[in-house]
Amino acid sequence: MLSSSRFYADRRATWGYEPSFDGALIAWWGSKRGARAVFVGEFSGGELNIIATFKGALSHFGWRQYADLLVLTEKDRLWEVDPRRPGTRTDVTPRDFQTWQVIVDPRHAADNQFLVSYDRSPAVADLYATSADGRDKRLLEQNNGSTESWLLNEAQVPCIRVELTASGMRRYLHRINADKPWREMATLEPDDTLVIWRTDRSGNAFEALSNRQRDKIALVSLDPVTGGETVLVEDGDVDVSDALRFTPTEPADVAVIRDGYPRYIALSERGTIFTELVLDRNGHADVEISGSSKAGALLTVAISYDERPYQHYLLNLADKSKTLLSAPAEKRKSAFSAVTKPVYFTAGDGEEIPALLTLPAGSPHPVPTVVMAHGGPARHDSWGYNIEKSFLASRGYATLSVNYRGSTGFGKRYQSLGYRQFGRKMQDDIADAGRWLLAQGIAAEGKLAVAGESYGGFMAALAMADDKLFSAAIIDYAILDLPYQMQNNPVGWGLFLGQVIRYFGNPDDPGDLTQMQEFSPLHNAKKLRGSFLLTAGMEDPVVGCQQTKAFEKALRETGRDVTALYFDREGHGYAGWQTKLVRAREIELFLSRKLGGKAKKIDPLAFLSKHWIQGRFGNGARNMLARRV
Repeated sequence: MLSSSRFYADRRATWGYEPSFDGALIAWWGSKRGARAVFVGEFSGGELNIIATFKGALSHFGWRQYADLLVLTEKDRLWEVDPRRPGTRTDVTPRDFQTWQVIVDPRHAADNQFLVSYDRSPAVADLYATSADGRDKRLLEQNNGSTESWLLNEAQVPCIRVELTASGMRRYLHRINADKPWREMATLEPDDTLVIWRTDRSGNAFEALSNRQRDKIALVSLDPVTGGETVLVEDGDVDVSDALRFTPTEPADVAVIRDGYPRYIALSERGTIFTELVLDRNGHADVEISGSSKAGALLTVAISYDERPYQHYLLNLADKSKTLLSAPAEKRKSAFSAVTKPVYFTAGDGEEIPALLTLPAGSPHPVPTVVMAHGGPARHDSWGYNIEKSFLASRGYATLSVNYRGSTGFGKRYQSLGYRQFGRKMQDDIADAGRWLLAQGIAAEGKLAVAGESYGGFMAALAMADDKLFSAAIIDYAILDLPYQMQNNPVGWGLFLGQVIRYFGNPDDPGDLTQMQEFSPLHNAKKLRGSFLLTAGMEDPVVGCQQTKAFEKALRETGRDVTALYFDREGHGYAGWQTKLVRAREIELFLSRKLGGKAKKIDPLAFLSKHWIQGRFGNGARNMLARRV
């Protein structure tokens, strides 16, 4: 049995490969002496040889579209560097901004880049242009208070603008060029989706993922004059989940449908070559594109075959070749023996609920089992390699990941079934999942846990009100006080709160606020039973760690068994490998105590990581130590 360190702190792990604009160089993430680093290599004699390594507080990298120059994001600065001369860096951070996000990179050294900034108002963004070196700041579009986003044409002029109306509708406006007026192209109902991109240089031809006047999202072509749609790809059971484009200003090459297992539908000659290269063996594959050359002939992809850890490849669509860049070590590959299959179970009211069942290979039923609730709730879980499920399977646990009503991916009707059903029918789906596992003989009474992050943590906490079903809960950076959350959502969500209100109600409505309190875990702590593992990031900008601390206090006051971990310098979701490792080790020990699964007796690196964090952050990390009643 591999240690948690081999899952979450493998120093040989690499990820995020991206080719430069001409494919001469490739950059990727890895680790060096325990710290995350960016590596750059070039092929020589069929081998990818490292020519430069960059360390520091790096959070992102990307290539220029016109030269083999790398742009590194380090804290709040952008640095341009030539990997062949790594000792020299140029600061290209956008000047005279407090907040900024680059949305369109410069195509040539003399071109502008485009960014949005919340400097004028924290609630809405304005559109700016700067030179490639971050200078020559110029306001392009000042937000009128209702603009959500813009799309630019090849002439670097906004050609699409999306506005939110007072009634909650969305207007898509189009113009041919900067001298022409904006014209309404489409109006969307609150539940409609229209994700649009241009397929020509002028910005007068478009494709989109759309569910206007239909239940499921389809891939469509869009007429900007009439707003009319022509369906290119659709599915009767689920949404079209993605459209892969290898060149930004050309139509989609591949449509992706995730009806249980992923399906890849080729739409072009390059799309056909792509699917032949990635689906070159039996079984199922989950494919993620991590980068492409400027012309789209070279792609770097991560592929998980039959839920094995991702392998990284360079695809050459011109000569139809596939080159392995990185694969897990043999010991690590052989350790992953989980099998995931799509399933449906029937809820108490007759609704069919989609889920993903992961079983440890070779284990006779029943086995200790964890029911997982995704966050959002406007999200969904999909089939593919998942490190947490694989880790739990290696310890003998089954997992059932539930796409409860309200999840995306299954059409507007199914999503709308979750509106205003927090703590009620949405919550019933989690309980019904547990009952289904017992009825199928997969799990045994007393051997069920529930887990979730963010809104999924809300559901995991409330699930503990039934002391005959779940024995333990794992709750990560969760919404636990819904009235507080709805009254303190991030200011930047201002134009996007409509969907949140459809799910949870209006915090300005006293009746809605009462219901939020009635079904919030914090206000129901006395009704909850079992054991709890709570984690939170001390710098969470979305829900804050205060909700977890208040919930921990309430549980302790009722005498519940609680383990709590608070991570300094972590937010809504965890980035540091030390954090991920410490959390995984605590989950391993917690579930072993509560459900009886396997646990490694000693994991030295996990132990050292826990105390390294304490030593690094001092008194601020005192809560890193598990605290139990």
